[in-house]
Amino acid sequence: MDPTLDLHQATALFLLRCDADSTRLAYERELRRFLAWLEEPTVGCCERYVAHLRDQGLSPTTVRWRATVAARFLKSAHEQGVLATDATSGFHPPKGTLGFAPRLLSERQLRHLLRAPDRRSHKGKRDLALLVCLGIGGLRAGEVCRLNCGDLDWQSRRVVLRVNGKGRKVRQVSLSSPAMDALRAYKHSLRPTREADAPFFFSYRKPPRRLTPASLDYILRLNCAAADLPRFSAHSLRHTAASLALEGGAPLHRVRDLMGHSSVLTTSRYLHAAPGGKGASEYNPVGREL
Repeated sequence: MDPTLDLHQATALFLLRCDADSTRLAYERELRRFLAWLEEPTVGCCERYVAHLRDQGLSPTTVRWRATVAARFLKSAHEQGVLATDATSGFHPPKGTLGFAPRLLSERQLRHLLRAPDRRSHKGKRDLALLVCLGIGGLRAGEVCRLNCGDLDWQSRRVVLRVNGKGRKVRQVSLSSPAMDALRAYKHSLRPTREADAPFFFSYRKPPRRLTPASLDYILRLNCAAADLPRFSAHSLRHTAASLALEGGAPLHRVRDLMGHSSVLTTSRYLHAAPGGKGASEYNPVGREL
C-alpha cells in the first residue's frame, strides 16, 4: 500500500488538535502542499523538503513554518501508527528570520480604517463592530467569528466579551465607549429575538450564516481599500491593538490578559513598537472620534 495514501487519512486526526478554525485551515493548506510534494515518508525527507522550499526562493521564516508543520504531521503519523518509523528522526527546523516584526497599522491608519464603513447601513455597522473587536479588542479572527450573542455582557459603561481563545482558554475583554457604542449600534440593527447561542457576526448571504475567517478577511480587504490603505490582515490589527495599548502606558500584564497570552514573555515582543507610553491606564487609540 502506498504510505502517502495512509498519510492523507491521518491528516484528519492531526487537524483535530487545532482549536482555532484559522489555525486548522492554515495547517490543512500547508499539508496539502507537503503531501503533493512528498514521494516517500522516510528519514531525511524533512531535510529534502527544506531544500525544496529554499529552491523556491521563500523567506527563512516561511521555510521554517512550512517545514515545522510537515515535521509535526509526520511525528503525529508515527504516533498514530501510520508510519512504522519516525521520519523526523534527527531533524531540526531551520532558523527563521531573527526578531519579531509584525506588520502594524499606525494610530492614524487605524483611525482611517475605522472611518471606512458606512454606518448608515447594516453591513457598515457590522464592519465597524468587527474592526473594533480586532483593532481595539485584540481578538483573533477565529475568536471574532466564534462570538455568540450570549457572549456579550452589556453593562452601563462597558461591554464585556467572553472570548473562546486558543487551547480552549476563555478570557474576558472589556470595551468602553466609544468602542462599546460601535458594538451597541450593530446590536440594535439586529433582530431583537436572537438567541444567546446565535452568532453575533454573520454574513449577509441567503440564508445568513456565521461569519468565517475567510469572509472576515474579505471584509477587511474591502474596508482597507475604502480607506485607501494597503491590505492589512486581521492578525495585523490584533498586533496593532497590543502595540498601541503598550504605547499608551497599559501595564504589560493587562495587555497579556487582553491578548490571551499564557506568559508576559510573549506579550513583551510587542514592546518594540511602544517606545514611550503616555501614562494612560487604559489606552483608547480612537478617542472620541470613532
